[in-house]
Amino acid sequence: MLDAGVIILLLTATTVLAGIAARTGVPYPIVLVLGGLVLGIAPGPTTNLDPDLVLVLFLPPLVYAPAFYASIDEVRAGARPILELATGLVLITGLAVALVAHHVVGLPWEVAAVLGAILGPTDPIAATSIVRRIGAPERLVTILEGESLVNDGTAITIYAIAVHTVTHGDFSALDAVGSFCLDVAGGAAIGLVVAWTLVHARRLVDDPGAELAISLLIPFGAYVPAQEIGWSGVIAAVAAGLYAGARAVDVSAADTRLQLRAFWDLLVFLLNALLFLLIGLQLPNIVDDLEGGVTSTLVAQVLALTATIFAIRMLWMFTVPALVGLFTSRDDPDKPEERRAARLVLGWSAMRGGLSLALALALPLMAMGHAFPDRATIVFLAYGVVLLTLVVPGLTLGPLVRLVGLERGRELRRQLAEARSSMAHAAIARIEELAALDEVDDDSADRLRSVYETRLSRHSATLGDDADARSHAKRARELRHAVIEAQREELDDLRGRREFPAEVLLEVEHELDLDEARIR
Repeated sequence: MLDAGVIILLLTATTVLAGIAARTGVPYPIVLVLGGLVLGIAPGPTTNLDPDLVLVLFLPPLVYAPAFYASIDEVRAGARPILELATGLVLITGLAVALVAHHVVGLPWEVAAVLGAILGPTDPIAATSIVRRIGAPERLVTILEGESLVNDGTAITIYAIAVHTVTHGDFSALDAVGSFCLDVAGGAAIGLVVAWTLVHARRLVDDPGAELAISLLIPFGAYVPAQEIGWSGVIAAVAAGLYAGARAVDVSAADTRLQLRAFWDLLVFLLNALLFLLIGLQLPNIVDDLEGGVTSTLVAQVLALTATIFAIRMLWMFTVPALVGLFTSRDDPDKPEERRAARLVLGWSAMRGGLSLALALALPLMAMGHAFPDRATIVFLAYGVVLLTLVVPGLTLGPLVRLVGLERGRELRRQLAEARSSMAHAAIARIEELAALDEVDDDSADRLRSVYETRLSRHSATLGDDADARSHAKRARELRHAVIEAQREELDDLRGRREFPAEVLLEVEHELDLDEARIR
């Protein structure tokens, strides 16, 4: 259990590490895993987690949130490479890790298979946060996101089979294949049913707090029943997230969606932070359970497992696509050098993260009346691999994307300006239409038309090469910032004079925050 001191330590560490990540631009999972390592090494409190609670508390929201915000159309367009990576590559990687764990580390085959399942899936946050921030092609980002969503279910299904083999001592290849197919199909079915039910329940609710509670219930409501039946809870949560995300616009008002987005961003960050920091706090206990402590042999084994993961992924990227046409098709507009560059970036995106840590922590303590064999070794090796696969590619993936010429930051800004210009044109056209039908008075039409014409001018400056237009747009942004600052000063004065109720000033401040966020 967590006492008050540990909770304060975790919150303080999370705050400090989040600030470091924001100031340095380093993806926060990398900062968190390093921060957890520091907490584990430094003298201080330690804690023990109940393995049965780790998966239930952390996994459902962590896999649901990325699925909720994924684009169904883009995932469907990249379905073939996503499924190939999320099934074939996970299986091959798990097998390769198990071979190294057995022959190099010396783990029994069934225990080595558990480690292979733990280290099979990629992290859904670290790699995509890097490539998206620097403007990598959207297809590459979609493949990384889709892979991390689906391979979670694949890995956990294999993990469940491997753990069952260790704890019960029986294994059948035919039963394992049948169980895998049933787990995936059954989990997806439960996830869709739960999501459909709760999404329709949200239609009957017109309160942001209640809608937020329902949104939090969806991943757990899908995950827990699927797990109780024996099917894939992760696939259930992913399926629920995809369905709920596709229907979000239909069932929630705009202000509610803003609140939900802020809530889920914060929740995912906190869960990842807690996961990385908690395992850091457990490092002393893990090391104490190791026979002989941390040795050069264990470090070499971590390096061997990490090298295996990268080697298998790179080998896959440069062989399988050529054999099965994974990244090529008749209508593929990419040039051969761009496809090779994309394969290189995808191959280097071998980051392991929160899921691997959660699976390692969730290993049962007992197996057939005895301690789970080599549990401390598995947890330590998993942590070491996560540390290396996050830090090394995490710090080099951005420069690699730029080096191979896949950075599309300017193109993304242009596309954003084009989309916004299209929206402004649609708004002006509707204003003209209503004005022509005398459904709006001229003054209102003129004022609103002026707003959208100003936006259109600003977006046109972004699209064009006119230096004067860009300079004008910059001065306009500076003016808007100055206006916001003046309003904040006035708001402080109103608070000091106490002329208005607090709830009125909070609402005004909220509107001002939205205006400032829109400028940024």
